[in-house]
Amino acid sequence: MKARRGDLSGPVLAILVTLVLLAIGAAIIAYFVLLGAAPQQPVVSILGTPVAYKVGTDAYVNVTIVNVGATAINVPTTSVLLNATGTTVSLNKASYGFDGAKLVLEPGKTTTLVFKFTDGWAAIADRDFVNAILTVEGVGSQVITIRVLRVI
Repeated sequence: MKARRGDLSGPVLAILVTLVLLAIGAAIIAYFVLLGAAPQQPVVSILGTPVAYKVGTDAYVNVTIVNVGATAINVPTTSVLLNATGTTVSLNKASYGFDGAKLVLEPGKTTTLVFKFTDGWAAIADRDFVNAILTVEGVGSQVITIRVLRVI
C-alpha cells in the first residue's frame, strides 16, 4: 500500500492522540483542584476523653476540641451546648478564644470547653461514663462519652 499525499503516518498520529489525552487529563485535574474543593467551613474534632468532675454539688465537664475546618468558628456561647443526662447547658468558659459572650476558634486552634451542670453531680455520681451530645450551632453535633472522675 502506498502512502498518499496528506495522510498521517503512524508515529504522528500516536503523538497527536497522546497530546489530546494529556489535555483531557489536565482539564479533569484542574476541575477537581479548582472547582471540586471541599467547602469552606469550620469542623470540630474532639481531642482526648472529655471528663466530668465534682465541685460542691455541681458537675463540671471539660471537653477539648480542635477546629480542623477551613474557616473560624465564631458563635455566641449560647450556641455551644452540651446535653448530658437529659439536661442541656451552654458553654460556661473556655481556655482559648472565649470572651464571655462568644467563642472564636481559628482553623487549627485548640480549646478546652467547660460546662457547668448546677446540682448535677448526683445524676452521674454512680457512673463511670456518661454519653452526651456536644452541639456547636452552625457547625454540627457529636455524640461524646464523658469519663466521670471521682476522688477516693
